[in-house]
Amino acid sequence: MSTATAPVTALGAPTRATKKSWETWLRAHIDPAWRPGEWDSARWLFTGDLDNPRTSSSRCRTRRCDMIVRAQETFCTYCSDQRRKSGLPREEFAATFTPARSRSLPLTVAGPCTLTRDGVRCVRPQVSGGLCAAHHNSRKYHEARGTFERWLRERATPYTDVPVCMVTDCAGASMNSRGLCNYHWRAWRAECRSSTDPVPAAPWAAHQPLYLLAHQFHLAPLPELLRWEVLYAVQQMDQWVRALEPHWIRGVISHLTTADTLLDATNTARLTKPHQSAVRTLENLQSAARAGYSEFSGITLIDQDVIDLRVLGLRHSASGKRRHLPGRVDLRTVRQPWLRQALRHWVTTARPTTEDFKRTFHATTIASTALAQRADAGEDPVALSFADATLAVDAFRAARKRDGTPYSSSFRRSLLGMFFQLIAYGRRCGTLDDLPGTFTRVPVEHVISVEEPNEDFIGKAIPESVIRQLDTHLDTLGTGNTYGCRDIDPDARHLLYRTMYIVLRDTGRRPLEIVSLARDCLENHNGQPTLIWDNHKRKRHRRRLPITTSTADAIRTWQSCRDQLHLPAKGDRYLFPSLTPLSDAPHISSTYLSDALRLWVDALPPLHAEGTDSQGQRLLFDPSLIYPYAFRHSYAQRHADAGTPVDVLRELMDHKSIAMTQRYYTVSLKRKSEAVAKLSAHVLDQHGHPSPSSSTAYEMRSIAVPYGGCTEPSNVKAGGQACPIRFQCAGCGFYRPDPSYLPAINELRADCETARAMGAAEFVTTALTAQITAYQRVIDRMNTYLASLPASERAQIEEASTVLRKARAGNNHTLLPLTTARPKDVR
Repeated sequence: MSTATAPVTALGAPTRATKKSWETWLRAHIDPAWRPGEWDSARWLFTGDLDNPRTSSSRCRTRRCDMIVRAQETFCTYCSDQRRKSGLPREEFAATFTPARSRSLPLTVAGPCTLTRDGVRCVRPQVSGGLCAAHHNSRKYHEARGTFERWLRERATPYTDVPVCMVTDCAGASMNSRGLCNYHWRAWRAECRSSTDPVPAAPWAAHQPLYLLAHQFHLAPLPELLRWEVLYAVQQMDQWVRALEPHWIRGVISHLTTADTLLDATNTARLTKPHQSAVRTLENLQSAARAGYSEFSGITLIDQDVIDLRVLGLRHSASGKRRHLPGRVDLRTVRQPWLRQALRHWVTTARPTTEDFKRTFHATTIASTALAQRADAGEDPVALSFADATLAVDAFRAARKRDGTPYSSSFRRSLLGMFFQLIAYGRRCGTLDDLPGTFTRVPVEHVISVEEPNEDFIGKAIPESVIRQLDTHLDTLGTGNTYGCRDIDPDARHLLYRTMYIVLRDTGRRPLEIVSLARDCLENHNGQPTLIWDNHKRKRHRRRLPITTSTADAIRTWQSCRDQLHLPAKGDRYLFPSLTPLSDAPHISSTYLSDALRLWVDALPPLHAEGTDSQGQRLLFDPSLIYPYAFRHSYAQRHADAGTPVDVLRELMDHKSIAMTQRYYTVSLKRKSEAVAKLSAHVLDQHGHPSPSSSTAYEMRSIAVPYGGCTEPSNVKAGGQACPIRFQCAGCGFYRPDPSYLPAINELRADCETARAMGAAEFVTTALTAQITAYQRVIDRMNTYLASLPASERAQIEEASTVLRKARAGNNHTLLPLTTARPKDVR
């Protein structure tokens, strides 16, 4: 191990002897070609490029306004106030409004003075009445004495020079005899009014800062060494962050004017307003400076136990862009020096993605804690054996979350694999040469078995009644502080999220498959609208899904609106493109869809679930159960309830295995048992008389037939396939209907009408009519019976009936291996 394993902050600030060499190192490592904007090295002034969104500044959206604002804002303060008063939509206001400010903007020049003599025009900037400050004051003087015409004809002389402001490096022109520009003149006058003693302009100007726009910051107020440190740090930070924020850098600089070096750990305490963005900006600057100082001092990243992931520049696997875990990571949570060295070597040489590093670091910590149970705490790698590897595997088997609940088996298997991948990498690179070969993973013994998910938690579908409640509030979806709130008009943003919700609800596609739909995702196949989509999970592209006309109309409405929007070119081929050039992906992230849905649902009135409680009050639905992927379960359950064959639903869901599709048909065994227990007490016979039974007897002695339950023994044994009287249930003494079959009984009328339309024989329609009459008596008696029950109990019965109907819709009944007894076989 290297002796230089302390964190960078232990180096402290540079001493007086090293300050000069540290400053020389900084100058040598500053990139002169760095151009995220304009850099004026003579004035230490940075001006961001307004055409580059990475500088986090832009112009006000009002067409005739030249104010510069932060990239997160749409209008300047003045235009924003005027738009609020006008009540106009953003796009219409931006196109039609003309700013009419009562005061000129700082450092702005309306044009040169209009005074001309002998063909020579005054070059000084206008102040009032088309004249510069000096000529304007002369005009007022002579007009008061009646000599203005004579002065203008004989004595008025154009100026051929433009005096600059006395404030150092100020780019503004002097507007008056005091030698100050418009901005500093106002500031000096305000200070004079607030002070009892007059403040001379010259000494006052010597200590004044420049007037900076939103996309500028100035390093001149800082000490010499600190200027170079900040400039170096900004250049390094530009490689890490999505966008430079000059307004926050400017604010941080104002608090560092009394500091000596950026390496001082107490600089954060200088922030009088510790806003999160200001603190983050200062931490980024300090991290970059400390990394440079470590390199200057001869300490490399591989020698440190506290590493800064921002300096490493780890990449996010999904987008390929640089995203970073917050703060710095202390590797000393891994107790064994040899294991810490292997982890440090891996992260600094392999440069993994942020997800891989986070998971591998977590896995290494679990293994380190397990190995620490040895007498020598596992610090000597030579003494480790196969038993120690088993000890580490056992720790992964028992790994738990912070709240004490166990991790899923798949996550624990992933952690176990990550740890032994680290061991294998260390052996290949030579950092774990002292580790015995017996410390290894045996595939037969060191496995974590896959646990089947708890069947009580399989059904994640959002109930249709809840979806109907959501649909009544669609007009509020996409409002508030959602993604795109400053990039497109609110009406267009609302239509964007509304369309995504409709497609999500009606197609059952995964969230990523929704947001990545192509711009031309609609086709007509035999007159039926079809959605073209990509199955990213299984890498099957250009799949086709039949959709309803209303869903297709919603997509076409958004396509028409999308064609009118000016959006980044990289998202041209997507239906839902990214709304800002700073976005990593060309289309909207599924995270933004999830966040918008959560924001919308949380703002809605309470949603009600199916059924009531023991007091008859409607049950509340947990809004946390509403998330994008749950609509996929709802789509599958909707088809299962409608009786869609499982092989057809498999095609609709684009599953490879039919076993996966059958999961969506499954209703929780707990809910089904509760429903059976509830309805078994409300079973009737063919005459409408109560015929209750226990839930066990209800399940064992009956079988589902088209319009109720059947208790005829031979039919029960045959799984409902051997009815002796060919399913004439209404006239059978073994017929046992319950409230869950009411919708199926009502469907018999449709069969009779179909028979008449087909021109069936009279005896067919007569038989069906007689059955309808018999079943109608059953319905009437059942409705009468239900009406006699309390409202709360009726609601509970209806909820239990819904559960059982769902169970029957997805049930592929397997016949019992029994031989049916026929009358001729009976002796």
